[in-house]
Amino acid sequence: MAMTSETHTLAATAGHAPAPAGRIVKSLNHNWFFKRCDDLATDVPPAAGNGAPAFPAAQWESVNVPHTVRLEPLNASGGRNFQGVCWYGRFLSADPAWAGRTVYLHFEGAMQVCDVWLNGRKLGRHHGGYTPFVLDVTDMLRPGDANLLVLRLDNNDNPDVPPGKPQAELDFVYFGGLYRNVRLEIVHPLHVSDPVHANCVGGGGVFVTYPLVSPERAEVRVRTDLRNAGVEPRSCLLRQELFDPSGSLVASASDDLDVAVDATCDQTLVVERPALWHPDHPHLYTLRTSVVEGCETVDCVDTRLGIRRIEFSAADGLAINGAKFVSIGANRHQDHPYVGYALSDAAQWRDARHLREAGFTSFRSHYPQSPAFMDACDALGILAIVANPGWQFVGGDLFQQRALHNARLMVRRDRNHPSVLVWEAALNESDNRALAGALHSAIHEEYPGDQCFTAGDRNAHFAGPDDKGADVPSAWDIDYLHNDGTKPYWVREWGDAVDNWSDQQSANRVARGWGEWPMLTQTRAHLFRLDELRDAHHGTKTDDGRRLAGACLWAGIDCQRGYHHQPFYGGPIDAFRLPKFDFYLFQSQRPPTGPTGGPMVFIANFATFLSPKTVTVFSNCEQVRLVHGGRVVEVRTPDSGHRVAHPPFTFTVEQFSGEQSTMYMTGMGGPGSAPLELLAEGLIDGAVVASHVVRPPGVARKLAIEVDFSGHSLVADGVDFVRVHARVCDQHGTLCPFADDEVRFDTHGEGVIIHAPGANPVRADAGIATALVRATTVPGRVHVRAEAFGLEPAEVELDSVPDVRGAAATG
Repeated sequence: MAMTSETHTLAATAGHAPAPAGRIVKSLNHNWFFKRCDDLATDVPPAAGNGAPAFPAAQWESVNVPHTVRLEPLNASGGRNFQGVCWYGRFLSADPAWAGRTVYLHFEGAMQVCDVWLNGRKLGRHHGGYTPFVLDVTDMLRPGDANLLVLRLDNNDNPDVPPGKPQAELDFVYFGGLYRNVRLEIVHPLHVSDPVHANCVGGGGVFVTYPLVSPERAEVRVRTDLRNAGVEPRSCLLRQELFDPSGSLVASASDDLDVAVDATCDQTLVVERPALWHPDHPHLYTLRTSVVEGCETVDCVDTRLGIRRIEFSAADGLAINGAKFVSIGANRHQDHPYVGYALSDAAQWRDARHLREAGFTSFRSHYPQSPAFMDACDALGILAIVANPGWQFVGGDLFQQRALHNARLMVRRDRNHPSVLVWEAALNESDNRALAGALHSAIHEEYPGDQCFTAGDRNAHFAGPDDKGADVPSAWDIDYLHNDGTKPYWVREWGDAVDNWSDQQSANRVARGWGEWPMLTQTRAHLFRLDELRDAHHGTKTDDGRRLAGACLWAGIDCQRGYHHQPFYGGPIDAFRLPKFDFYLFQSQRPPTGPTGGPMVFIANFATFLSPKTVTVFSNCEQVRLVHGGRVVEVRTPDSGHRVAHPPFTFTVEQFSGEQSTMYMTGMGGPGSAPLELLAEGLIDGAVVASHVVRPPGVARKLAIEVDFSGHSLVADGVDFVRVHARVCDQHGTLCPFADDEVRFDTHGEGVIIHAPGANPVRADAGIATALVRATTVPGRVHVRAEAFGLEPAEVELDSVPDVRGAAATG
């Protein structure tokens, strides 16, 4: 259950300046001390006064958060991740100018049972590593720097805490640690409440809905909950201002309020000719909510929103703003090599960017994702299916109470995100009969109106007088072909077929390092399933196929598993976020025009002695021209026999494997010998709009470095990292795709290598070795060097940027 505490105020301190106007947001991500308990003897630190834990800071590790309980090897599957207890502690400074203000302590996520002490007083316990919790710490802070905050975290198996199932039997891994952001919010006694702390069904904080949406006119309804933590009633002006994507004020509303303890105000803003949010054009507005007392703005909260209307129907599936939309998305687990769950906000953005570049327009997971990932989905146009933590397990009464509480928390936290499409009112692949009806009702209570949609297993029995089940039934794999025809459908997982659930071998589970033949097999397996989805959408196999609203691949990025010693390899993107051939199959399904599309062409072939003569090209163009060694092989239209929007193109290359095909790369070819490279040109209306070149690799001679920024600079917050890929290349810079040289990385300046087990040096996989370079807390230049025996080393310089989001800010 969530922790709660009464609201108190700091004692007034005479002789100090008045408290600053507005809301102060202070990051607590830095300057933590950490201790992992590798055995039970270290589970409880020495006691301080009143039996509260203390810590000898000099003996504990200094860390920043997000933080993982332990750096893990590249393969952390099969129960190899740390499970147990760890401790965090830090000192808080309380400005005397905060006297008379209310102070909230926010945790975005702590895995998974968290006990909290402040200044020797236990504040409570939070159960659940995927949901936020907020504490009012006003009366426990002392002016000065001597406030001691201590946390005990436990990610051991716990059948009373969702997901509940032992990790050794779980299809994913939940890594321990204080792995999401922590902050203080210091507010005026009269302030906009926090939706998590307020614990108000269907309310708390700022809640935005859209009763009317059209290209000509939109109504934005804002429900605001105000809290008065003072003794006397207060009067104020509540003002709403809506700014469009360019920053221009487009609508406003104001109301006078009297607030004794709590007050709720509904206001409507009218927007003429709104820029509507849609995955193809994710326009975002900013709503500024101001509380004005007299002539002073005492509180101000900004809410980013997107104006859109969602409709589901049994006849046509999903419509966004009146236009039919079928989404092909992917499931996503939030783990990353070495650091587990401890991804910075910028790293979350990069993951979303990779998925969107693959062409995915929606995502789903088995638990709520980080707020930063949700922000990225809003900005990039990725629809979200937000799910309760769970997988093939329903526990007893206490477990079920906490599952219901998780459902309410995830709605309160994420309800204003325009990306949220559906709330999953079920525990994944479980017998939900005991609580599915309650989950469905709780979500609709938290989000009243016609823009709340729940999902659940197709065959889940929902308790209740109507027994109608979820709004949008969801299914595993192609099971949707057997639906009863009464509702729209969402395929929550598809594309992952295995020989059996013990051995788990399949044509779609392919590691990038296995090479081109296995990767081509993966693309064929997913293409077959994409054709089935297209059949369902167009009704060629059933009369009700248009009910398909969307489908999420299992899964978009390779990830760790608890119950199997081998990671999941079925993603189009590998664990280091490098694309497989499969990535380009999915990317080719995006439209060739438009703000989130664009023409593309990709040759799925290494052009080596071992490569197939049958060359597969993925493209969303009308035609593809393949050129081999300067000679046009053929100009082709897409292959026949497929139902996807953009089938692949298949060519045959004569003597592709001949020994002369790579001789020139090693310097053994004669003067003027033609490079037998492959060139694919994508044509629309006869014009070349995209191209891709594959050059035959020669002998490995040198390293080359690439830095994966994915549209977001390295942030100097002491936590953010970028992936640095050292590519093993021939003398002309062509990747040697079978190279497995051992590469060592080194850094100088404001960045360090994350030294997990086996992380440095690291052996190249399919010609690429990857290191994680983490920024310090000082913005500046980072110099990275990679070297390997027998190869010319490579160096790169990059710059980290100031931590703007993490810095203290006044709103």
